[in-house]
Amino acid sequence: MFSKIRRKLYLFFFEIIKPGFFLSELLIPLSLLSTYLILTSLLLPEGINKVFVTKSIKLVVPASFLLFIVYILILRIETTCKKSLRSSKKTFPLYCIALLLFPLTPIVQYIISNLEILSWFDAMAILVFFVLVLSFASLLIPYLLRKISSFDALVSLSLAFSFLLLTMPLLSKQFSWHDEGSLKIQLPLLAGLWLILWSLLRFNMKNYLIFFVATIFFSNTINQIYTQTMSSTPSKRSYEDNTLISLIDNREPQAKPNIYLLIYDAYVINETLLSYGIDNKAQEQYLLNHNFKIYPFTYSIGPDSLSAMSRVLNVSTEYYGSIRRGVSGDGVVHTLLKKIGYETYGLFFKDYFFRGIIPTYDVSYPNPSPSSVILIIAILEGKFRSDINLDPASRENFLLKKNIALTKYASNPKFVYAHSGLPGHSQNSGRCLPEEIDIYKDNLIKANHEMRTDIKIILDNDPDSIVIIAGDHGPYLTKNCFQTGARRAYSAYDISDISRQDIQDRFGTFLAIRWPSNNYNYYDDITVLQDLFVCIFSYIYEDPLILKSKVEPISIDNFAISGAKIVAGKIVGGIDDGEPLFLGDDAH
Repeated sequence: MFSKIRRKLYLFFFEIIKPGFFLSELLIPLSLLSTYLILTSLLLPEGINKVFVTKSIKLVVPASFLLFIVYILILRIETTCKKSLRSSKKTFPLYCIALLLFPLTPIVQYIISNLEILSWFDAMAILVFFVLVLSFASLLIPYLLRKISSFDALVSLSLAFSFLLLTMPLLSKQFSWHDEGSLKIQLPLLAGLWLILWSLLRFNMKNYLIFFVATIFFSNTINQIYTQTMSSTPSKRSYEDNTLISLIDNREPQAKPNIYLLIYDAYVINETLLSYGIDNKAQEQYLLNHNFKIYPFTYSIGPDSLSAMSRVLNVSTEYYGSIRRGVSGDGVVHTLLKKIGYETYGLFFKDYFFRGIIPTYDVSYPNPSPSSVILIIAILEGKFRSDINLDPASRENFLLKKNIALTKYASNPKFVYAHSGLPGHSQNSGRCLPEEIDIYKDNLIKANHEMRTDIKIILDNDPDSIVIIAGDHGPYLTKNCFQTGARRAYSAYDISDISRQDIQDRFGTFLAIRWPSNNYNYYDDITVLQDLFVCIFSYIYEDPLILKSKVEPISIDNFAISGAKIVAGKIVGGIDDGEPLFLGDDAH
């Protein structure tokens, strides 16, 4: 048996040093890969994939040139050039269509994972787009080149290259890549995939390959569907179950002041900022000087913008359907305000809050981009970023729309929710950048300037309004600068490693309110950010009983802090178990 294997290896070795084999199985496929690398470096959007192909060009193109020189030398030694094009197909091999399932596996996974923001039309558009691209690059081009090269080698290399690019978002998540990946991981993976696919095709084991590819595709798809179903069971509760709605009923409020909710993303109280070495005391003093009351012990029950603000605007731990329903203008707060005559404005620095859902504000900005286009760009970039934005001028437009909303006179009372992207959280790759805190500090300065401009506009035009200045969650600047309980390489931390700073860094918020009158202290019983509108409605109705609809002050989505949690302002689990979340070192 071993002698037969040795003989086959011996014969194979002499075959691979023949000019025909060298040309068709290695040199031309690598030349095709060089062409693909150059084209994708020009066509791909900025991101991890573009960095990968750009860096790979510097290795693969010289290697192809070197192999060409080797080929010339072999030709001089081997006078007869017999091309052994075992896979030079006269007709297109239909079984290769099944091989497209291999690079389509991650595409289907992405679609299933994002069904919340994708319509069926969006899902089909994404699938059709990648089927067409893959059919051209991985099947048609190799077939057209079959007479000068090995079809098997070209198909296997094209499939391996396509799969690597399309699975890059998963690799980025696994290895916590930010702007670029690691060639030490990417290139060996590409070479390994090529070798496996080529070997199975070269040695006439296409049935095993098809079975292998189909098994991966269907098992991954079924698992993704099951996981998605288990993790996204929608709440069956409706608005009618909301305590605030039942307490207000059909009553008219005692007053209808304009309400301005100005959110500055990842803005936190000075106690938290001091732990990073940043002192924001001057900005807080500015607010105090303009008759704002600061609530220094407030935190969010959710650790990100959607989970925090949807619950703020639903005055509940429930989303009542889509997680974006509340922030898109169809929350409990909007429903109650519209019922008593308010005009609603929803102004956001990007369309992230509207993806997969139609905004129902009376006035909103921006218009949502097609979710299919967003997802295709993210896949081609090689990483899913929450800050992906198709509008390069979105910040300027957002500020313009916000200024108009703040100054616009309306015959009806107005509720303006403006969500700024500054100072903003970390890049959420799962690894902290060396300059992460410096970036946040610079953005905090910009946010403070924007805040002062907003306040001046409101006080000059509408001094009798309710003005709310808030941050929705923490900046994610400690540990891995992401969710500490994330199950991925380099990112997970045990609950025993979680400190007060880590919890403030994710669930901490900022809240300051300028009330139109001095009797607010009967109604501003605020523990968590989600209590905000309970107190606002209690104030405008002059009814302390409405405070009974306060949200239970227990943090949710505690994977962000490795399973520790906050209960009524106290830490449960971790290094500071049983202690207050905020010490009040910088309390007002």
